Amino acid sequence: MIKKRAKTFIIYLILITGLFIIAIPFYLSLVSSVKTQAELSRNFFGLPIKATFENYITIINKGDFIPALTNSFIITIVSLTGFAVLLPMASYSISRRMGTSKIYTVLYYYMLASIFIPFQVKMIPIVKLMNSLNIANRWGLILLYLAGSTGEGIFLMTGYLSTIPTDMEEAAYIDGANTWQVFTQIVSPVMRPIVATVLIKNCLWVWNDFMMPSMVLRVREDRTLPLFQYAFQGEYATNYPLVFAAFVMAMIPIMIFYCIMQKNIIEGMMSGAVKG
Repeated sequence: MIKKRAKTFIIYLILITGLFIIAIPFYLSLVSSVKTQAELSRNFFGLPIKATFENYITIINKGDFIPALTNSFIITIVSLTGFAVLLPMASYSISRRMGTSKIYTVLYYYMLASIFIPFQVKMIPIVKLMNSLNIANRWGLILLYLAGSTGEGIFLMTGYLSTIPTDMEEAAYIDGANTWQVFTQIVSPVMRPIVATVLIKNCLWVWNDFMMPSMVLRVREDRTLPLFQYAFQGEYATNYPLVFAAFVMAMIPIMIFYCIMQKNIIEGMMSGAVKG
């Protein structure tokens, strides 16, 4: 009984510690976004004497905020749509043919090898390629995100599909269904948990990414929210209240998306358990 209570105490202690580690950055961001520059310098961790929303008004009134927000939404939504459409189909074909076809096996390991290539190695070739193809814009950036997520996405989805029995698929083929019908009506509902997981992971990457847009986007009108936030970094000083206000405004859409997709993960797991 004592060991059980000690184990429970340790578990709750770890959970509470993790909660504080996660909550502190959120607290600092929210509190700092409603302070003035002078008050933030005097008291960084404390609550503001008088909260002000001038930082948010300044951010919204800036001419570059709405275009940057729009670009981030377009790049993220189009990229996620490509992930959701292309990756499950490619993963399904590879997982079901990899054991019988050398071509699919080689293709799988070729894509898997891309995971182990450091991004620093690819930086200069990416810049030269995008400039030579004249697609150093947000649409070219979307193509880079699709290419960059392929290796890891196929690896995760193929591993997930390998744990799903093929009995229902074989029964559907016997009943006269074609490959597209089997994929859309049987396999896709079962893949919902892993698809939602991959979308959440890649959404966090695309929405918050700074390195790739800074390398590819040449036109001011194409820049995303991370580049917009970086504009507040001066040579000798940084307006941190504006930076935190921009961060909070950029954080809200991604938190809403995460909550929605988390619900889909739970529903997909229940659906997969019933269908399996």
